[in-house]
Amino acid sequence: MASAYAARQFKQQELADVDLIIQVKRQSAEDERPPKRTRRSAAAAAAAAAAAAAAAAPTSTMEQLACFTGHRVILFSSEYFEAQGRHWQPQPASSSSSNQAPPGRHTLHLTIDSAEQLPAAEAVIAAIYSVEDAMDNLDQQQLIDAMVIADMLQATAATQQAADALRAAAPSEQGMSAAALEKMASLSAWPACLLQLLPVIVQHAPCCKLQEDADLAAITAADSNSRVQRLLVAALGDLEAVWADPQLKALLLRLPLPAMQLLLSSDQLRVAAEDTVLYTAWQYMLKQNSPRRKTAARTALAQLVRAPHLSRFALSWAALADGSELLLSEYSSQLRSLLSMRLAASAEQLKDAIKHEPVDGAPASWPLPPRQIVPLSGGVRLEWRLLVEQLAQGCRDSFAQQETVFLCSPEGSPPLGGLAWQMWVSCEQKGGGSIVGLYAGPQDMPRSVYYVVVGTMSWKGSEWSIPCDCVAGDAVSGLKNLFKLPPMTAGGGWDEAAWAAAGLPTSGEMRLWLHVRSVG
Repeated sequence: MASAYAARQFKQQELADVDLIIQVKRQSAEDERPPKRTRRSAAAAAAAAAAAAAAAAPTSTMEQLACFTGHRVILFSSEYFEAQGRHWQPQPASSSSSNQAPPGRHTLHLTIDSAEQLPAAEAVIAAIYSVEDAMDNLDQQQLIDAMVIADMLQATAATQQAADALRAAAPSEQGMSAAALEKMASLSAWPACLLQLLPVIVQHAPCCKLQEDADLAAITAADSNSRVQRLLVAALGDLEAVWADPQLKALLLRLPLPAMQLLLSSDQLRVAAEDTVLYTAWQYMLKQNSPRRKTAARTALAQLVRAPHLSRFALSWAALADGSELLLSEYSSQLRSLLSMRLAASAEQLKDAIKHEPVDGAPASWPLPPRQIVPLSGGVRLEWRLLVEQLAQGCRDSFAQQETVFLCSPEGSPPLGGLAWQMWVSCEQKGGGSIVGLYAGPQDMPRSVYYVVVGTMSWKGSEWSIPCDCVAGDAVSGLKNLFKLPPMTAGGGWDEAAWAAAGLPTSGEMRLWLHVRSVG
C-alpha cells in the first residue's frame, strides 16, 4: 500500500513493540446515531471514550484496513492510544490473513468512519512520526479527514500540516473545491482546529466577495448549491452553543456581512427562540467599526428576523423602546402593530393573520415558519471570577470619593429574551463606611421598557433570589448589602479584619454565579 506512512521504514525497527491496526466499523441500522449539535468536545475526553469503544468492540463488527508496526513511546503521546494501552488484551495468533499481527504482540486500534479515510489516517500517523511532507499527496477532502482524525488523536504536527495545506488552498485561484465544502458541511461536529480555518474559507468564497449592499437574492444566487450556507450552518448553526462559547462567538462576529446573511436566513438554525436571532443580528451590527458598515448591517439583517416568532418580552422591548441604535428601529411602527396583534390573538390566530393579512411594510421574513427550535432548559447562567483585590480597591475608591463604585462582570450570559445578562458588584457608602452589594440585569436594555426577572445569584454555597420588582430598562435589581456586614470604616473603606472575621476571602478570587430562569 503506497502511503506516506507505509513507504517509510523507520529507524531502529527492532524497537517496535506494538502493532497499529487501522480499522473501520461495519455500519448497520443499529449503529446509526443522531448527529451532534455542537463542535467536538474536549479532545482528551473524546479520545479516551473512542479508545475504550475501539478496544472493547467485538472484532466481528470491525473491518481491518491496514496493520503497521509501531512504537508505544511515540503512539502513547496520544490519549486515544494510551487509553487502549491501559487495557491491553492478548492478540490471538491467526494465519487467516497476512495483515494479522504476529502472536504475542500488543495491538493499538485506530477506528475511522469509512475506508475512504484510510489515506488521511496513514498521513496522520506519519506526521506523528515527524514525517514533514506526510500530507503532501492528500486532496482537500482527505485533508479535512486528516484534521478530524488528528484532532481526535491530539496530533499537533498532523493538525498543523493539514491546516497549512487547506489555508493555502482557500485563497488560491481555484479556491476550496466543491467536494471539500460538501465534506465540511456534512461534519456533525467541528474540531477546533478546523474552526480556525472557517474565516479564510468563507472570506474567499465567491458569494462572500459581493458588495456590502448586495441583497440576499444575489448572495444566494452566488452560493452554488447552497454550499457556503450549509457550511456556516454546520459550524455555527447552533446559535445557543455559539453564544456560550468564546471561540465560536468570536468567529461569528467576524463573518463577512454576506456570510451572516446566509446564516441568519437559514431555516436550519437551531435556537431556543427567534430572540437569539435578533440578539445575534444586533450584536453583529454593534461590532461594525464604521457608521457605513453599521447601516449596511442593520439594513440587511433586520429583514431576516422573523418578528412574529419573537417572545412577547423581546417583541415588547423591540417595539416600544426609543433608540436609533436598535436593530429593528426601522420597523418600529410595524412592530407595534404586531405587538398589538400578539396581545389580542392566540398563536394560531396570529399565524393566520400574518399569512393572510401581512403588516404593511413588514419584511418578507415575517410570514416564514419558525426555525429549528431547541427549548432552552433552565434559563441561562453566568460565572464571574472577581478578584478580591479588585473589590477591595473599589471599596477604597468609593470611600475616598464618597460615591458608589460599580464593578461589572467582564462577560454577559448567553442571551435570554434577546438580551445578555450581567452581574454588578456595588461599593457604596452607608453610615460612614463601605457596604458591598450584588446586582443583576440585562445588557443594553432600552431605557423606556420595564421588565421582571426570575433568577438567583450565588456565592460560596449561599444563594439569593433576584428581587422580582418591575425594573426600568436602564436599572438593575439586587441586594444592597450582600453579606449583611456593618459598614467598613477601617482601612480606608476596606476593613480586611472584619471581612475575614465574616469568613470571607482576603485574597485570590470570589466566584459569583448568576442563573436567570425567565424574564418578562
